[in-house]
Amino acid sequence: MTHDKPASPPALTLPPPRPVPARFLRDYLRTTEVAELLGLSPRTLEKYRCVGEGPAFLKLGQRVLYARSDVEAWLQAHRCAHTSDDTYTSVVDARRARRREP
Repeated sequence: MTHDKPASPPALTLPPPRPVPARFLRDYLRTTEVAELLGLSPRTLEKYRCVGEGPAFLKLGQRVLYARSDVEAWLQAHRCAHTSDDTYTSVVDARRARRREP
């Protein structure tokens, strides 16, 4: 009597990592590049610039640039471990307060 081993599930293969576009490796990024990187629309970043919510930016004539380090710092400042985190609740409360403003 032979005991056949149960078939093991096929090994999970992940697709190869996509290369990071070179434009995202520069020290300064344009609005559209930051928007793509953050998963936001460029218009949202424009609004953030008006109300002081987004990452720090540079205004050179009509061009707006973001230092990569400022974008990364802004992301880290919004890092939360859970929805009860002080950072999370302060952001939510600030948004609610702005919506109530006339």
